[in-house]
Amino acid sequence: MQRKPFRCFLFAPKILLDYSYLWSEKWNPSKISMKISVITPTFNSEKFIRQNAQSILSQTYKDYEHIIIDNKSTDATLSFIKDEYEDKSSWEKLVTVSGKDSGIAEAFNKGISLATGEVIAFLNSDDYYFSTDVFQKVSDAFSVDEIIFVHGNIFFEDDKYGSNIRKPLMCQLQQAMPFNHPAMFVRKKCFEQAGLFDTNFHLAMDFEMICRMSIQIPDFLKNGFYLNGTPLVFMRGGGASWLKEKESVIEVKNALQKNKLWNAQAVYYFLLRRSRILLKSFLDKAGLLLLVKYWRKIKWK
Repeated sequence: MQRKPFRCFLFAPKILLDYSYLWSEKWNPSKISMKISVITPTFNSEKFIRQNAQSILSQTYKDYEHIIIDNKSTDATLSFIKDEYEDKSSWEKLVTVSGKDSGIAEAFNKGISLATGEVIAFLNSDDYYFSTDVFQKVSDAFSVDEIIFVHGNIFFEDDKYGSNIRKPLMCQLQQAMPFNHPAMFVRKKCFEQAGLFDTNFHLAMDFEMICRMSIQIPDFLKNGFYLNGTPLVFMRGGGASWLKEKESVIEVKNALQKNKLWNAQAVYYFLLRRSRILLKSFLDKAGLLLLVKYWRKIKWK
């Protein structure tokens, strides 16, 4: 796959990995049913949880389950989502658990332990699937036995800095997160082999998991299937890692060090990202949001 790298004084050229499977290669859709388990952590999520549930209930591919891990919400989150599944007579597809947890990583782990599907996805409560054929596309992609995860684009809504379609960077781990985690569908056996999310990570737990899988699962990064084209997920800005960008970058560094992936290249990109964060903060405070918007528009073009 060839993608033109963006060159700027703040962005070094991306070194793309040799990904083996794209939409047009080795794709032979089959009718084999593969259950998809979608895990959604919630906490006082009544504002968007209906849209989240509706995007799953409307899927044309029906072999799925929706696992809600609720952190003792005090609003109508659970009643809203139960109403949606009751209206569609789909109670059997809904699993709900309510109890205190230490963060998103623990909620993810609870969901994995309950999942009965062969494929696991994570959809945060304020996000939703972009179209009704997402699960069908994913199931078709998994018809290639070598595929151990499927991933795609997201539409990222950011009222402050500008919304855009974000393609996965598909870069080396030392540079950045290669994939859009909300648009990843991973075989459950990967978690059985690599283990659960590390609850010591509160922002970059997804990145740490990808680092670990890349080490413990042979050719993990080469056995992903990229569904290019229409975004798989509509993602809203304002999540924990978005709001705490500085802290998130530190956790990315910790994840690389933990998995013995920290090297000179990683140091370079760590410092580069810290510089970009500082520059963005300066431009924001100076009232130069238009420059930040233009910068990000070019970055994700």
